[in-house]
This record gives sequence, C-alpha cells and structure tokens, in this order.
Amino acid sequence: MDSYLNCTLKQPHQTILTVDSFYKDAPKLRSEYDARFANPHKADSDRFIWDYWHIKDQYTLLRTPAYHFFKPRTYAAFHKALLKYGREVLGCYDVTPPWMSCYVEGCSQDLHADVPHGPWAFVFSLTNWSNREFSGGETWMLKPETLQYWHNFSSLRGVERHDLMTEVQPEFNRLTVFDPRLPHGVREVRGVRDPLKGRLVIHGWFKDPEPYVTGGLNRKTAAEGLNEVLDRIFSHQQDFEDCHGTLSYQMKISSAGSVIGVRRMTCTLQSLTNSQKSVAALLKVIEKEIKKQKFSRAKTASVITFPILFRF
Repeated sequence: MDSYLNCTLKQPHQTILTVDSFYKDAPKLRSEYDARFANPHKADSDRFIWDYWHIKDQYTLLRTPAYHFFKPRTYAAFHKALLKYGREVLGCYDVTPPWMSCYVEGCSQDLHADVPHGPWAFVFSLTNWSNREFSGGETWMLKPETLQYWHNFSSLRGVERHDLMTEVQPEFNRLTVFDPRLPHGVREVRGVRDPLKGRLVIHGWFKDPEPYVTGGLNRKTAAEGLNEVLDRIFSHQQDFEDCHGTLSYQMKISSAGSVIGVRRMTCTLQSLTNSQKSVAALLKVIEKEIKKQKFSRAKTASVITFPILFRF
C-alpha cells in the first residue's frame, strides 16, 4: 500500500483517474485479438462476434462481450486485476460484464451519461495508439466548470473546445476511470476500416460499493465501526442535502483499533446548488468522524477502503 497521508487529494473533486501500464499481460490480450482477425479470408465462427450497434445521432460502434471473446484463463486474469483495483482504490466490489468495442471509420459515441450503472465508468485500451493510422478516438467529457458555465463565466477571455471539455487518449494499456455522471463520448474515428487498426477498448462500470478490508480486522467487525462513522456523518444530513457524488478513503487501523492514517482516494462530490462551501464543510465532517473512530482490537494492523455515496 502507498504511504498514508491526511487528505492527499490536492483538489476537492477528482472526476478522472488514469492508470498507465495498468495490466502486465495487456500484450497477451492484444495478441489473442490480433490472432482471431489475422486472416481476413478465414470464414469460421470465431470471427462472427460483432454486434454493429447503431443508434442514429448517438452511438455507432462494433461491440462484443469481452468475457466471451478471450480464452477463459486469459480473461479471468484481467478481470481479477480490475476487481483488485476497484476494491483497493474505489471501494467497489465488482464490475458490470465488460464490453469490448472496436471503432473504425465513422464510429463514435455522442454525448451521454451512464448514471444508473455504477459510481465509476472505466475504459481499458488495447489500441495501438502510438502507431495509429486514424484520427479521433479520444474519450471526451464536459468539464464540471462547463456544466456550471455561468457560475464560472468571465467576459475577459475567449472560450475554445479545450476550455469546455477534457480529452483522454486511449494509450495502449491505459485504464481510464471517470465519473459517469459527466456527459461524455468518443470522438469519431476517421481513416481506417480494418478492425486490426481501429480503436479497441474494454469498458464497463465499477459497481457494488462496499468496504474492502485487509489485515487483522474481519469484515464484520470493521463494518460495525464504519456504521458508527456513517451514523455520525448522516446525523448532519440537513447541512449537506445538496451534495451528490462518491468518495473513497483508505484508512490504516492499528492493532489496538485506532485510526493512524487516512487517505482520501477519490472524490466526485458536487453541490447541486453550486455551493462549494457545503462540499468543503462535508469533507471536514467526514474526515473528523473517521479519525476519531475506535475499532475492535486485532492481532495485526488493518487497511480499509471505505466508499461513501451521497445520492439524496
């Protein structure tokens, strides 16, 4: 685990996380994909896997369930890596069944939001980005400042696309995790028709937020202490009813049960009334209540990833 520092997030909001070189066997995933499509003259059922998904003015892409495409052992190892990241960093115990999508000439996704699926969306890239022959393909999303445009408006400067949206390049072996409440899409791909040369990604949503516990405490005794923290936090509910979003904390607990380290891992909290003071106040309440909690004694120290959702 990383070192534990109090509130290491420099910004109160963190809507996009990127992890480069995420999975050590990404080349193996890519090689299995390439092998299946290497011979375009070969007409067997292994190639007949694509759903051409088209909804006018919204979605155009090739897609297939990722867990059915790869060899079972190959996919299982990758899925395990996704689960490990989700549990340790986000406090999400599972992922939705991931899709694998390929974008060739004319494929894109227009602006949309995936709010019901899970608190975090993810895109894992198997795209040969550094050698690409196409244009487009970036994941793009509106910035929170754009969604609060008049609140942040200034008549002293012009506004261009990079001021309004964030673009994330699908570099090979990059995991991009983002707040699915943000309107987002994929820039249209132009220049290739060969599925071996297109934008290739595995994507889905992290779901089922639950505390993740390692070390001396078991889940039951850890949950007892965390429920006490939540009870105290939500006793202040009337003070932050306009707050909406997700947080996760990593907490280090001594064998004696004291909180000896707190690290805020993620935070997508937004005020629905544009009152950032309420978000700051809520964060202070949460971190105060976490730090003073006493847990049961255990034989060894423990680490807990603690997700908190605000969905009033």
